[in-house]
Amino acid sequence: MALLRDAAIGVLSGLGFASIPAAYRWVGYDCFTRPLDLLGIA
Repeated sequence: MALLRDAAIGVLSGLGFASIPAAYRWVGYDCFTRPLDLLGIA
């Protein structure tokens, strides 16, 4: 579990997020399009 948490923190900090909750808030604003944009699909 710690490995996954550390990997998520590394990826999110590379994208400019200060923490996992900050990323959750960003994604929560538009839950259908932003995850796709984050993955480069949409």
